Amino acid sequence: MKKQYILLSIITFLILLVPFVYQTNYLQADETDYYSKIRKGLKYFQKVYDRVQSHYVEEIDPYEFVKSGIDGMLGRLDPYTVFIEEEGEARLQIITTGKYGGLGMEIGNRNEQVTIISPMDNSPAQKAGILAGDIIEEINGVNVNRLSLEQISQKLRGPIGSEVKITLKRPGYSGDILMNIKRAEIIIEDVNYAGFVSPGVAYIRLISFTDKAGSEVREAISSLEKENKIDAVILDLRGNSGGLLEAAVEVLGVFLPKGTIVVKTKGFRDGEHTFETHTDPMLLQTPLAVLVDNGSASASEIVAGALQDLDRAIIVGSGTFGKGLVQKVYNIDKNSNTKIKITTAKYYIPSGRCVQKQDYTRNKSLFYHNGGDSVAHDPKQNPYFTLNRRSVFENGGITPDRFVSRDEMSFVVAELWRQSLFFNFAVDYHQKHPEWINDLEISDQIYQQFMSYVQENNFEYHIESENELIGFIETARDANLPGSIIASGQSLLDQLQVQKATDLLQHKDEIEETLLLEMVEKFMGNHERIHYSLKNDEDVHEALEVIQNQTEYKKILAMK
Repeated sequence: MKKQYILLSIITFLILLVPFVYQTNYLQADETDYYSKIRKGLKYFQKVYDRVQSHYVEEIDPYEFVKSGIDGMLGRLDPYTVFIEEEGEARLQIITTGKYGGLGMEIGNRNEQVTIISPMDNSPAQKAGILAGDIIEEINGVNVNRLSLEQISQKLRGPIGSEVKITLKRPGYSGDILMNIKRAEIIIEDVNYAGFVSPGVAYIRLISFTDKAGSEVREAISSLEKENKIDAVILDLRGNSGGLLEAAVEVLGVFLPKGTIVVKTKGFRDGEHTFETHTDPMLLQTPLAVLVDNGSASASEIVAGALQDLDRAIIVGSGTFGKGLVQKVYNIDKNSNTKIKITTAKYYIPSGRCVQKQDYTRNKSLFYHNGGDSVAHDPKQNPYFTLNRRSVFENGGITPDRFVSRDEMSFVVAELWRQSLFFNFAVDYHQKHPEWINDLEISDQIYQQFMSYVQENNFEYHIESENELIGFIETARDANLPGSIIASGQSLLDQLQVQKATDLLQHKDEIEETLLLEMVEKFMGNHERIHYSLKNDEDVHEALEVIQNQTEYKKILAMK
């Protein structure tokens, strides 16, 4: 009961304290009304807590009860304002620095088992002999079957130099494999691939923005310049969900003059802050293309948007996610690493555009002025302008200069992927045919072996329309509808079955391409998988076409 009284005391203290804390912070609303709302809300919070704790049918954990109230309160704001406890602090450190103490391996659920997807190069996991496809059964004597992937990751991480005991199962081997592995510092690379995709055209894939993103981009360029002269660059930000604002500024400093203003942040209480590049560029005049997609967000959108607004690069791919909100982390309890991450401002790129979607807030009634800007901006009627006076629009995210419409993965291939048949076959083939590394191609023999493997594993799948037809037929029978109606439904279902029987043959090329990438990764690692994937990458081909045609490149950027 002592904890309950402590919590009630804290709440009472807040009721008395909050009006004084906010006295100089809020000037828009009528002060009397504003303070009255604060007292009323906190009074109700205290009374509800008191009544529930006193009368609820079950005993309630007071900390979890109050914490759920905090989560509910923050959940009405936006997806990025969150309460962070000790476990979240560890994740935040990984996101910020790209470093942690652990074994260095990607895990996932395959066939309802916790499976090693891929050990990182030169990691403790790889050095210990862990292979893709190995199944984790126990960590330090604890069975992992009922643990979430996040809980398992927490058990694998720990102080550098400490040991973790793992029990594995390996397909094709009987018995358990026991390993005692010493944790080391694992450094997650921001640049996970750099190479030439065409003579003189460098390709750099940036997958995150930790505090070392800028230095890794510079190192990648320096390394490539030792191999060959760089005539053009493709910077790939697809799937990059962002990270540190300062890291985005450092990456922009590679391609823009020192002292260039690249982004501003504006918030009601946070004020306005301007960020400019502060390092000497490496490739100031080199033609540049940036690849983006719907997974490109936050810092990725700052980089792509600033380069577009300053007419420094062409943007290729599909529209970005639209996250232009700034978060800052504040301590709640330093003794337990409890913090709160609060959205404090919005990003604005050089043209004046905000890349944030307008529907980020979950409850506009919480805000004065409905949570919007004081001046409405119609994106269709009021364009913004780049440095060379090209029209750009505030549509939530960055709109590419050259759109690429990609062929979506066929349903049958997606199901083969979802059921882990590509992964499992590649793991099995790697164990039985190590000599394949000398071929690196999917021969007709390997394709037929994969088809046999698919059949042996009783591959079945239902497409959406098939499920609807099955439901219709069952409903028609239950309702005793005329047999002709049921027969019509069954006829359509039979036609779908015939179509499905030919799917594997019709999509042979796509199956072979997907299988090749999976096998290359198992034999040679993720770096080579990326290398092989670029050969059929439509976005890369589009970027190459434009960037190697200087007339077209200058026309897009309105360069004289």
